[in-house]
Amino acid sequence: MKFLLIQLRRIGDVLMTTPSIRLLHESFPNADVTFLTESPSDQVLKKNPNLNEILVYRKPESITEVLRYFMHLRSRKFDCVIDFFGNPRSALMTRFSGAPMRIGFDFRGRSLAYTHSVKISGEATYSAADKAQLLRPLGISGSDFRLDFFPEEKDQIYANNLFKKLGVEEKDFVVSLSPVSRQPYKVWPAERFGQVADWLIEKYSAKILFLFGPGEKHFVESVRALMKMPALPDYSVPTLTETLSILKRVDLHLGNDNGIRHFAVAADTPSLAIFGRPWAANWTPPEPTRHHALEYDPGCKKKCVYPKCKLECLKGINVEAVKSELEIVINNLN
Repeated sequence: MKFLLIQLRRIGDVLMTTPSIRLLHESFPNADVTFLTESPSDQVLKKNPNLNEILVYRKPESITEVLRYFMHLRSRKFDCVIDFFGNPRSALMTRFSGAPMRIGFDFRGRSLAYTHSVKISGEATYSAADKAQLLRPLGISGSDFRLDFFPEEKDQIYANNLFKKLGVEEKDFVVSLSPVSRQPYKVWPAERFGQVADWLIEKYSAKILFLFGPGEKHFVESVRALMKMPALPDYSVPTLTETLSILKRVDLHLGNDNGIRHFAVAADTPSLAIFGRPWAANWTPPEPTRHHALEYDPGCKKKCVYPKCKLECLKGINVEAVKSELEIVINNLN
């Protein structure tokens, strides 16, 4: 049986499909499974043993190219297409794939593209569990929603060498800090991150290691400038798989709601994420002893009017609340 799985765009969303990939392989171990995504999200799937092929989608520049791509997918003769993304583009890909079985969420009329449409849960539940609902028409269910991400040996060597270069020793308590996000409604104030980082250094003798991606160093510089205590020095921006290997070496991760937090979950590194507009329950695994989240609802999260608001959802989370939650996470490490 030939499957095509579609999840375009964001890295975190692609990671959230990995439990479904694993469940599908367990039920159909001899199936041929192809995954369609975009760069750089394809990096998190490269070593996934449950996939046979990864297709990297590049936006076509003309209608002719769109039609040509649709015809290419159709020529692959997939038996089943599962649309995890569920936007108009992926729904059209699914519809014109010609697959006899096409599965997607019943959302804004897109069910017309599918032979089997699945109703979206009205509850705020973990995204990985939501996506796994699309396996129900295949008779598949599960309760293990661990995220899969498989670094290479060279990435682990990179992380080990980086820690040596930065002077980090095995006995050190290392906290990765990621104060970054491209979305303003996900960015907790830099001065508050600075205060928490200083507190971690003063109380726990923590080594603070900033994590960031291309074009995000200014977030780090803002926090570093407001700190009284020194953090570990900066280094060249790592690849996605190198970032995962770094997270496997740290003791604790703190940051905004971003892709790096999902990497911490995949690395099984205890974490605390600070949430603004998105609901924490959608992006936090149901494992309260390892992965924590803080959020504040000023009464408008269900009907967010950003950018017309003053981001009270973020400003309502104070430094003391973050310290208290971090103490719970740290106590659970012992």
